[in-house]
Amino acid sequence: MPLENRIGLALGIGSVTYLDKNTSPLIYKSQPRNVRLFYNLETNHFLFSMDVDLKVGANSPKYHPGRTLFFQEEDYAGKKEDKKFPAGGTFLGGRVSLGAFYKISSTQSSTFKVAVGGRIMNELFYPQGWTVAGLFNALSFSPEAVAQHRVDDHHSFTASVRVPVVALLTRPAYDNTVSAPGKTLVGGFFSNAAWVSPAKYLAPAVGLGYNYQFNQKWGAGLHYEFGWYSISHPETFRAVSQSVLANFYHQL
Repeated sequence: MPLENRIGLALGIGSVTYLDKNTSPLIYKSQPRNVRLFYNLETNHFLFSMDVDLKVGANSPKYHPGRTLFFQEEDYAGKKEDKKFPAGGTFLGGRVSLGAFYKISSTQSSTFKVAVGGRIMNELFYPQGWTVAGLFNALSFSPEAVAQHRVDDHHSFTASVRVPVVALLTRPAYDNTVSAPGKTLVGGFFSNAAWVSPAKYLAPAVGLGYNYQFNQKWGAGLHYEFGWYSISHPETFRAVSQSVLANFYHQL
């Protein structure tokens, strides 16, 4: 029988701040709402985790939240039209991940356990608006370490750290177009995908968690996650992401 076989839902808030020199000199910030569905399986020797995560919120320049973009269009007949759009818009972030870990033998019978393994993850930043600063998709593989301390039958703490070592990264071209002959906009965007190393896609992340087991079936907890992104293709992209979530789970 597994020690843990649980499914749960997490709700929280986050903060995403980024600079995408491929699109804009402005630093953008979003404070999205965060929803996560997760499943964890634990035995005496192994850990397995799966989650689907969604972030949705407004998006605007951090230091110029009310900035408006003005420009002029001219058609083939020479007719000119002045237009304006807000510099901000909306932010959508998505993530699907699978992780598998082996508990280090010397810690398997201890209340403090350490497990090592890896995680396969697909992550999407999808800002929407007149500007698309921050747009990227990354399918990555990350070595990951997990530490777990069970204080007693009710209280437990966890910590994790991961760093991607290879990723299939998709970013808009330098001219920011996502169209390609004979392809849809989605197909045109993913035609820019390329395998990269940490030299071009560096995204370490740290997680901290606390869980309280009410009884044999139900529990709740808090989880904090911090992520840092550095992308060098086609131009520099830097981002910091944080989230705090309250989770509720059911022991199967």
